[in-house]
Amino acid sequence: MASTLINVYRDKRNGKLGGVCAGIAHKVGVEPWLVRVLAMTGLVFTSFLTLVLYIAAWLLLDDRPQAEEAEPAHVKSTGWQSGLSPNDALTKLETRLQGLNGRVAKMERLLTSQEFRLRREFKDLDKQ
Repeated sequence: MASTLINVYRDKRNGKLGGVCAGIAHKVGVEPWLVRVLAMTGLVFTSFLTLVLYIAAWLLLDDRPQAEEAEPAHVKSTGWQSGLSPNDALTKLETRLQGLNGRVAKMERLLTSQEFRLRREFKDLDKQ
């Protein structure tokens, strides 16, 4: 029904009640708990409207297709999403930073070397 028009589906597998919040979270690319918090906030401040919209979405949105459910498990990449402890996340980031620092140092050595200057001068002579 409406799911094919806006490409949003109910996600019963990750949902708590009807899968509406989990489906919206999947479409937007955020965690389902964040959409649930926003829905509960809307329920507190505009209870009737939020309730009507949730029920309408529950009735109008189709279930998530089986082909999408066969996809591999969602791998969370950033530290706060992956469930790493703060120390592990910091160690991982520090290792990546040390690797990047090594690459930058190598590039700086190349760009400041006499060989690089000499090659650049020869290229400039060829252009003239």
